[in-house]
Amino acid sequence: MLVGSIEATLLILLLVVTFGPIITERFHIPGLIGLIFGGVIVGPYVLAWVGTRGLVADLGAIGILYLMFLAGLGFDIRGFLANRNSAVVYGLLGFFAPFLLSLWVSTTVLELTFIAGALVGAMWASNTLVAYPDVRAAGLQANPAVSAAVSAGVVADLLSLTVLAVVTTTAVIDLETESQAVATVDQPTLPLWIALPLLIGFTLWLLPKVTAWFFVNVGRTRRQRFVFALAGMAAGATVALIGGIEGLIGAFLAGLGMNRLIPVRGLLMDRLDFVGVTFFIPAFMVSIGLSIDPGVLFDLDTLQLALLFTALVVVGKTSAAVITARVFNFSWHEAGLMSTLSFGQAASTLAIAQVGVNLKILEQDVVNAAVLTIVFTALLTSYGTRFFIRLVPRPIPPAAAIGETLLVDVRPSSTGITELMAFAGDLARPDGGLVIPYAISRPGDQEGARSLVAEAAGAAAALGHDSEGTVRVDESFVDGTVHLIAEDAASAVLLGWDGPRFAANYLLGNDIDIVGERSPVPMIAAHLVRPWQRIIVATGSTSTGWRTEDALLALAVADRLRRRAQLPLLVMAHDEGLVAAPLRNDEGVEVITTKKAGEALVKLTRPDDLILATAHAVRDASPITTWQLTRSLADANVALVAGPHRLVLSKAVIRRDLQPTGNPTL
Repeated sequence: MLVGSIEATLLILLLVVTFGPIITERFHIPGLIGLIFGGVIVGPYVLAWVGTRGLVADLGAIGILYLMFLAGLGFDIRGFLANRNSAVVYGLLGFFAPFLLSLWVSTTVLELTFIAGALVGAMWASNTLVAYPDVRAAGLQANPAVSAAVSAGVVADLLSLTVLAVVTTTAVIDLETESQAVATVDQPTLPLWIALPLLIGFTLWLLPKVTAWFFVNVGRTRRQRFVFALAGMAAGATVALIGGIEGLIGAFLAGLGMNRLIPVRGLLMDRLDFVGVTFFIPAFMVSIGLSIDPGVLFDLDTLQLALLFTALVVVGKTSAAVITARVFNFSWHEAGLMSTLSFGQAASTLAIAQVGVNLKILEQDVVNAAVLTIVFTALLTSYGTRFFIRLVPRPIPPAAAIGETLLVDVRPSSTGITELMAFAGDLARPDGGLVIPYAISRPGDQEGARSLVAEAAGAAAALGHDSEGTVRVDESFVDGTVHLIAEDAASAVLLGWDGPRFAANYLLGNDIDIVGERSPVPMIAAHLVRPWQRIIVATGSTSTGWRTEDALLALAVADRLRRRAQLPLLVMAHDEGLVAAPLRNDEGVEVITTKKAGEALVKLTRPDDLILATAHAVRDASPITTWQLTRSLADANVALVAGPHRLVLSKAVIRRDLQPTGNPTL
């Protein structure tokens, strides 16, 4: 018989995954509801084509691990840090308000045990941003209230998963026989107080180091890195199980640990995301539907319980949003957008409910009511978010972090390709950015350009970076570079440079001058001939706003480059106050206040140094100082940094005084 076979089960699953979301989205209902109800229809209570155990259930178990792993990989650390105060406050309030309210209602009104009430509280304290695509489409993703809500969702989910971790390691079920209690989970190998630090140390310290080593020394292809990333997810989940902690927590922490090593816009992340979103995560949603009896969904008791759960979500999240809005001076419309955006419940809620049922802490009627609650909150968050979107003004979008999308010029030059890609990778990694080596070719001459890009991509892979090379056919190097900046939404451009040459660069001008003046993003011209063991920054004058902006940009670049190997940093600044306290107080940082950085560079520079200077520091120098520097630094590692429209090396260029761009790339 075909029904029940692996082949037929796989076919049924794929049909539900394909058509379930399509049908429900026609009625403006989130696609995940279509997946759940598709599972109900093909499950044992309706058509009985798929059972609650077997292939779909196993794929669903992988799907929830994958979901949490992707959540960790895609977590916007930079956005969280930028809005950490409001995010933490709203995250804590958004967790504790519905959690405590749900716990009280569960133990008093529903008469559940404390552990069961804690699980119910964790269910409704978490949230899934199912309406976020509407916010992003409206251009409100940079709104401080929206950013706080997004980051707070992670805080709330982390706390909910922490509650789940504690409950699953201490859960017992009363058998109503002489007060006997039997553990509902296997006896953990280690107690929680040991297992939790072990899990955190493994996922956030050891796993990133092993992953970086693997990417550099073994896994040079994306296929190898893809498989290793999945192994990292499974390893995190397995280590969690050692302490009796749910595996999905370990999977999330594993993704968080590998966050910086897998750029969110890279091809490796695209493949991981494609496999998860296309198959494994939908399989989890379908597997939830298999255990739901549709007749129970329309039961009056189930409907009443779902309405009660919905009220807990709405009251808890709204009260948290109102308090946060008052504290951080958000408008009432922004408070409404924060709350409605946080109403959505989905994967985390179902995962917690399903774990509770599996451990016999919760009854199946809670899962049934949870499914209805997800439908109700999905409708509320969808329509409520669309209503408040019209009332909140669109903010000016911030510029990308300098290392978010980095174009790297790989034209033949005296700069070593390995050193150039090492510079680019170290600059992009702190931002979780993407490195794009590029070459510009004229029509009919693409083979040479492809060879250059392939060599650069190979060098990046050997250094453990995920890069995506591109060859563009254009009339000139300048035009091609400017067009690529717009097409790839580049955050910065790194140009290969033959180094300081007094006559060629400073008297006659060059392509870098033209690109630098036309570029709307920061530019770096780098002459790199060997690995470096120390970084020296010459900030130049800070007498104008744009000079100060470029000096801060040079410091930001240096700080990113030194992080991987914790290299010593020497800063030569006109004003010591330019160097912020966190950097200035670092043990490996030395700050020298001088207005004659050129003379100091000639005396202090060693062969294994990397000199980072602002372009205006070169332009502002006297001809004699410039000549001395070009002679002494001709064979040194030198990089010149400038903000948008300001990278000009030629002394012959006459420029008006510029204004700062206000570009927050630091």
